[in-house]
Amino acid sequence: MKFLAYFLLITAVCLNTLSTFAYVEDKDVIRVGLSNSGFSTFEFDDTTIISTDTASILDMASGTQVKDVPKGTEIRILMRNNEFFAVVNGKELVKNAKGAIVIISNGKLGIKNHNRKGSPAYYKGMIELKAAYPLGKNKFNIVNVLDLQTYLKGVVPNEMPVSFGLSALKAQAVAARNYANRPQNIYKNYDICDSTACQVYYGANSESPLSDKAVDETQGIFALYNKEPILALYSSTGGGITENYEAVYGAGNGFYNSKPYLKSIKDNNNIEKPKTEEELKEFYSNSVPSFDVKSPKYRWKVDFDRFELEETLTKTLREQSLKSLVYPGFGANDEVWGLDDIKVTKRGESGKALEVEIRSMAGNWRVKRELGIRRTFKKGKSLLWSGNFIVEKTMPPVLSEVEKPEKEPVEIKSSKNDENAKNSDGDGGLENKNAEKKEPDVIFAFLKPEKKDSISAVIENFKPGEPKKVYKNGMGLPLPQSFSFIGAGFGHGVGMSQYGAGYLSAQGVGYDEILKHYYSGITLGTMPKKVSYNNYNQNYVQNFYINISDKGTAGALPGNIESNPLKEEIITLYNASKAANKYILNIDNEKKPSEIEFYVNKTRFTPSTKGLYGKIITMDITKYLENGKNTITFVPLKEADKDKTVYFWVEIEK
Repeated sequence: MKFLAYFLLITAVCLNTLSTFAYVEDKDVIRVGLSNSGFSTFEFDDTTIISTDTASILDMASGTQVKDVPKGTEIRILMRNNEFFAVVNGKELVKNAKGAIVIISNGKLGIKNHNRKGSPAYYKGMIELKAAYPLGKNKFNIVNVLDLQTYLKGVVPNEMPVSFGLSALKAQAVAARNYANRPQNIYKNYDICDSTACQVYYGANSESPLSDKAVDETQGIFALYNKEPILALYSSTGGGITENYEAVYGAGNGFYNSKPYLKSIKDNNNIEKPKTEEELKEFYSNSVPSFDVKSPKYRWKVDFDRFELEETLTKTLREQSLKSLVYPGFGANDEVWGLDDIKVTKRGESGKALEVEIRSMAGNWRVKRELGIRRTFKKGKSLLWSGNFIVEKTMPPVLSEVEKPEKEPVEIKSSKNDENAKNSDGDGGLENKNAEKKEPDVIFAFLKPEKKDSISAVIENFKPGEPKKVYKNGMGLPLPQSFSFIGAGFGHGVGMSQYGAGYLSAQGVGYDEILKHYYSGITLGTMPKKVSYNNYNQNYVQNFYINISDKGTAGALPGNIESNPLKEEIITLYNASKAANKYILNIDNEKKPSEIEFYVNKTRFTPSTKGLYGKIITMDITKYLENGKNTITFVPLKEADKDKTVYFWVEIEK
């Protein structure tokens, strides 16, 4: 049965891949690339799999199968000369296999020395080991193949704290479902990775009952824009105002070129988006009421000593220059010293820094892109919390006497005998000892103060390989002592703010309105599913979960709502989330098959398609739905309609 299940999973993936590009279809199965414990690589030449129950080993190329490997047995998989070997108890049970190698278990599968959150990670579904691309480099990928719902249960509690509440977790589940279904052409052997480069997936041992419920109670539901799943970006804390997609990521990146649903939105209707540096300073320096105000990174300040920042910039500008984010380019021998100023020269609608100019005695550089800027101004190992910041510099204290000598000039007379005496005792000497000496010179010198002020030293150290410490600029004016970044938010700030979702969840706002607040102009519903003729008479089934019982009833607002400065915004979202929904079944009938037959739960329909070529059939199916899981089943098209297709999906309307 397990082998059959695996075959059906792979078949499902292939069928989705062969679908027309008229619509993006949802995945029933997802393939997750697993990284090592340090998230540093997805490529291996040796690994050991352990099962919590009896397991089987399959060589998919030859069909060889090793059954009933006892639970707890270590199954070592090696790749040598681009061929797989499976070793159990010192015996090669599979050898010289071309692969892929699949491990199937009646329980869960773990990878030896593979930890997540400090504990061994275990995975449901199957583990596939497949030669890494480009082929021939004697490495393989470890891929967890499992159904989408189970995958999401290993994602949601790792992307959002369970304490944020059910509605917030539901919003996160929908966003994660959307993200998992995004088109991608980065990976060859898997659909998505398990790290922060995609979305965090820690497997079965990280599941939580409340986040599991959130996944179950949003089954089949996506955030859609023009019938397509949106790119549901999210970050920890928006800081009160989110940013436009184009500002952070730029237009023309990959499959998604325009993101009208990822627009800058504000939580507080009573504020204006700050435009000037003074307005931004006021906004970032105060806890302006917003939905993510409880985030520890809602407002923040990061301080740099100037010499510390110069040393950091010398490293980070070189790194970002290699990514073409610094101009002019920062070379391997370039250094930052004499840092004089940091100016934000371009901002997004939220105030996010999109270009920053660094001015120093060593040169001036501009850094572009939100992530490039955050990586440039690292503090230790941490990126700058967000691109929403202003920069303030602290100048050294003004000392009116600093340029004055502490003593009057002393007249020093020098003679030939004096110079010879200096040479004899080794305390310096003239460059040319035999040079003819003139009559005694008079040298006027200021004696050094007992306590040297830092401003009075122009260059303290110019030794090769060591930082240059400069205290004055070329005009002789003092340079800043330190720089402070005063900012708001955590992360890229595009799309949903997770702390904002948690706040709205605590106020009783439903997940649907949380999503609609952060993603402009979206609808919720199922993904379009294709119906065609097939030889197996296999039905086309779509399952989705709805909660009818909490709609149409106002319920009680939070007890402290009257004193909440965001009272109006919360009540608006709360009431919208409680309004009754209508569920509209859409059937794209452009190909005009001779007959369409389908079921909504147990109710059968056979609508006529005569005269509806190029149109979409719409039906209100609300009265046929139940609280909880619902199923729409389409019967395959007739043999006479082999060259035709139909798509169907459900949209949720107010």
